[in-house]
Amino acid sequence: MRRAPAWAWPGLIVSTVLLVTLTFLSRSANGTPLYAAREGRACDNCHLGPNKWVDPAFSERKCTLSCVACHTDPAGGGVRNASGRFFGRATLPMIATSPRPTQDWDRDPLHIGRHDHATTYSDSLPEGPVDHAAVSAPGPYRHPDDTWAVGRPIGSPTRWSLFQGRYGVLNADPLFRLGWDFRMATLVSGSALFFPMQADIQGVLHPVEHVTAVAAVGARGQSRGFSTTIDDPGTPYLRTAYVLLSEAPWQSYLKAGRFVPAYGLRLDNHTAFIRRGLHLDDAIPESRVSGVEIGANPNYPYLNASWFRSKAEGVAPDPFDPFDVDDGHGWAVTTGWRAESWGAGVSWLGRRRPMDEGGNETATGGWLTLNPFRGHPSLPLTWQGEFDRLAGHRAGGTDATGLYFYQEADWLLGNGFNLLVTQEWEDPDREILDDDSFRVGLGAQVTPIPGITVDGRMRGLVPAGGSAGVDFFMQVHFWN
Repeated sequence: MRRAPAWAWPGLIVSTVLLVTLTFLSRSANGTPLYAAREGRACDNCHLGPNKWVDPAFSERKCTLSCVACHTDPAGGGVRNASGRFFGRATLPMIATSPRPTQDWDRDPLHIGRHDHATTYSDSLPEGPVDHAAVSAPGPYRHPDDTWAVGRPIGSPTRWSLFQGRYGVLNADPLFRLGWDFRMATLVSGSALFFPMQADIQGVLHPVEHVTAVAAVGARGQSRGFSTTIDDPGTPYLRTAYVLLSEAPWQSYLKAGRFVPAYGLRLDNHTAFIRRGLHLDDAIPESRVSGVEIGANPNYPYLNASWFRSKAEGVAPDPFDPFDVDDGHGWAVTTGWRAESWGAGVSWLGRRRPMDEGGNETATGGWLTLNPFRGHPSLPLTWQGEFDRLAGHRAGGTDATGLYFYQEADWLLGNGFNLLVTQEWEDPDREILDDDSFRVGLGAQVTPIPGITVDGRMRGLVPAGGSAGVDFFMQVHFWN
């Protein structure tokens, strides 16, 4: 097996050392996977916290830094639950519409918006997770005023349900929830392209406690513009459709339907080498599988395991038939530990299928996050990285091995204003000379108000066997 070219490894090693060194040595300044890694610094990032709240038994706790904290899907992505929506209204934006976390009261970068010193914990809120009478009684925060989450499921809330009043006026446990994600993008690389990147409508039906049905219908965005997107036979298509059995001890669950397997860091950037190279690109239908997934997400460990069937490599499934699969099968397991100041995990993903459908593949990887922001409020730095190995086959049937690496450092300049540096490297086939690529990026993410995020990146790509290039990518994300 050949080694990586000389120009690649020094850059990877030096940059990693610099980022990690900065993480540990910047004490003189005396805090998406990114959100999971960063926001454990304060409980009121995700919900209101009464003074007299009594910690429930470990099996009943809903506190977690896993994806289920903010998303209906325990494996992450898609429609947001009440705590995710509260986070999007209170913590993410420059101008908050829900009570700002106490640690962020004075983190206003432009000195505009709401200075939320008036918000305090309230003794009038429920005192514990089993006080159902207090939860249902009239009083502050207990009557939801929520346009996009209505009704109540049949039956009384269980001790594992999200409690009304913990999320302000948001409906914590609705019968029906409507969400959306729309992204418009601009790519400037020689010429300028303006195109729809994502258009998803998401619905959640929760008829009875413990049972939830989730579906998302979306367009397959095309960089060539609106007409190409509309004419694509994959537009619209059922991006996600599954039934979820949840609200159980240790936040355990069972999911069955169409989904993207849980693996590694589920980045918002679907073009990242660690996502696209492992055929986990959320933007394309081919990444979706049909199967079952089980898991648990107590604080702090987590486990997700799935078994699935899918279409042949590079073949999109029927847009509205979750049972449109080919021969072969696959599995994925991801587990680890997500704490307030650090996290680590490992993942495995296997596909077993005939050669004419892509052949067998096995991916193994590990990820790490560091969050000095937790212990040092004046050091708002978070770092995350992932390394993966993919063993598969070339078109001729011979064995091939690929390596993929990603790291990102984020600096929260102030409420709603994040700066980031990214670095990626891939070598899709270790036996082929000059097929590896090195990419770096500088970017800023701005969320002026809840529901709108502007993300701009300057990216440089250095392929080993070609000429370097630079582009500018910007997207405007509308969400709820």
